[in-house]
Amino acid sequence: MKARQFILAKCYDKRSKLLSVGFNSYTKSHPIMKQLAKEVGHAPEKIYLHAEVSALLRAKDKPVHRITVERYDARGLPASARPCPICRRAIEIFGVKIVEHT
Repeated sequence: MKARQFILAKCYDKRSKLLSVGFNSYTKSHPIMKQLAKEVGHAPEKIYLHAEVSALLRAKDKPVHRITVERYDARGLPASARPCPICRRAIEIFGVKIVEHT
């Protein structure tokens, strides 16, 4: 079993106002996750809610200009957080202009 990591995503508008915060989940999913996983050719086990998708959904109908993504390993140390293909597709669909990650 792969070690679980904590991932945090924050969405901001053009004026850098925080719109929403999302976290990854190893138990919850969303129909959009299933659709996005299918679009990018990922297996069904990849449908658990990713932090980026969670943050984008929580932003509701507000336009997201920038999203930041932070990943922490099991010891709480920062780790690489480049968005996966599912999250890159979600960011594209939601029209996010800037993506920042650790």
